[in-house]
Amino acid sequence: MSAGRSKVAPPALRRKGEPLETQEDLRAYIPYLVNRLSNRLGADQNKLLAEHGLNNAALRTLSVLHIYGKLTVNDISVLAVIEQSTASRTIDALLSAGLVTRELGEADQRRREVSMTPHGEILLRRIWPVVERNYERLVEGVKPDEIRLCAAVLSRMIDNVRKHPL
Repeated sequence: MSAGRSKVAPPALRRKGEPLETQEDLRAYIPYLVNRLSNRLGADQNKLLAEHGLNNAALRTLSVLHIYGKLTVNDISVLAVIEQSTASRTIDALLSAGLVTRELGEADQRRREVSMTPHGEILLRRIWPVVERNYERLVEGVKPDEIRLCAAVLSRMIDNVRKHPL
């Protein structure tokens, strides 16, 4: 894109159906920002977690198990925001490391339920300060009310995506 190209109105004022044309358009386009942030944050966090033998999928799996207790692979996939095949591989790795257990469901013998072991709980608590420091860098200079607003807006967008498949 040439530097001399004329600027268009902000995204909210552009004609519907027209592609982004300026760097300012791109910096105001929510899907771009969310993807860029997610990819960068994920890469940074994966580097930190690798020192503990984990990755983001494992951290999210342990986190949702910590919050929900027993879950099926399908539930973990949805709540940890990972593909089902990735969830299965992650659970297998966590099983081998002794961080989770997998057993037949109490109510339905066809269901396999996964839960965190005490060792998994200890590891999650040990690495959480690393995760928290990464989060603190992310929100540095952002006011608490701006963080709450951002979380509320993103949550609403997630609800919208669930209602209206892309």
